[in-house]
Amino acid sequence: MKIEKEELQQISEWIANQKINFFDTWGRMNKKNLYYDIQCEMVDHIASDIENLMIEEQLSFKQAFYVVQRKWSHNELKKLEIAKNKAMRSRYNQKYLQGMKSLMLSPKIFLFAIIGIVIYKLLMIDEYWFSEVKYTISISVLLFGLFLVLINMYQTHKINGIKQQFLLNGLSYRIIAVQTGSTAILINFAMSYFIEPMDFFNADEYDFHSNSIKLSIILTFMLIHMSIIYFVVHKSLKKDLREYVHFYS
Repeated sequence: MKIEKEELQQISEWIANQKINFFDTWGRMNKKNLYYDIQCEMVDHIASDIENLMIEEQLSFKQAFYVVQRKWSHNELKKLEIAKNKAMRSRYNQKYLQGMKSLMLSPKIFLFAIIGIVIYKLLMIDEYWFSEVKYTISISVLLFGLFLVLINMYQTHKINGIKQQFLLNGLSYRIIAVQTGSTAILINFAMSYFIEPMDFFNADEYDFHSNSIKLSIILTFMLIHMSIIYFVVHKSLKKDLREYVHFYS
């Protein structure tokens, strides 16, 4: 039994009016509509459920729609959005891992090896340059990470404009923020754990050679990490959002 166009419109309007609870940036409980792509998926899914009930249970559209509405409560809709959220995050984490694997197995890794050697040479000039190179590269990468989050937010808005908001809109910059933020945490831990602290009192006895090797390796991996985030994850997010807008327009 086929659902009529007017009945499909009723389903679409009902889904569009459903609101689920969520915590905003400041931790406050609020309500929001489902993302547009999830609404579209749910319209098709609910229409299919209704058609099955109308055939198998010999129900009218109104009766079947009522049953499906009870099935898809606000809590169930929220669970669906959370599941989609996790699946999408996992997808881009996999893209990051694939990008890392591809880079390690490609000739490009030799470029980063050369960068690592240059960093090592700079670190070995003297104690002043050791500190300057360490903090200059660390701060530059963190600033680039912040810039990448902001540019991702800008591009997301530019691509989507004032159209309906997709799950990828709300998730895109968060994926970048988590991956760049993890850089700061891991690098800070690595430098604190593996690099011997240096001050004016131990500068004469400080093992520049050993610590410069370890620090150049850490900083090189940090640059590799940021390169993958930009050239693989960020580019994929931008491309996928364009496809979302085109598909659902």
